[in-house]
Amino acid sequence: MTPISSADLEALLNEAQHQSLSLGEISARSQRLALTPADLLNTLSIEVARRFVLNEISYDIGDAIMNGLMTAIIDLSLETQMPQPAFDIYRAFDDGEHLHRGDMNQPLPCERYTRSQLLGIVREFCAGLNKTVL
Repeated sequence: MTPISSADLEALLNEAQHQSLSLGEISARSQRLALTPADLLNTLSIEVARRFVLNEISYDIGDAIMNGLMTAIIDLSLETQMPQPAFDIYRAFDDGEHLHRGDMNQPLPCERYTRSQLLGIVREFCAGLNKTVL
């Protein structure tokens, strides 16, 4: 996956945290960065997952960012394949939004479901790159 500058990364994550980004906005940014929209969405999503797993961002911030990327993820899947792991990362955050049948209050759903799923996704991604981030 093509790296993007930390300035571009931070700007896009900040925008997604505060508003929903359309596929048009993602496509324009990805073109400027010489990436496909899927690569940009995956890059952003993996960074959100990595930061959450390493406790660099809270669940609420990660969830807000992934909700901000969701429209573009879904709209892209209507044109081509579902961007992965972006969609799985979104679903992991979605699983942490509520108690599941039979759950007690502890651990919180974001710890029970989201963190464990994201840990697996980030490890798998990093293994594919022969990289260690965790």
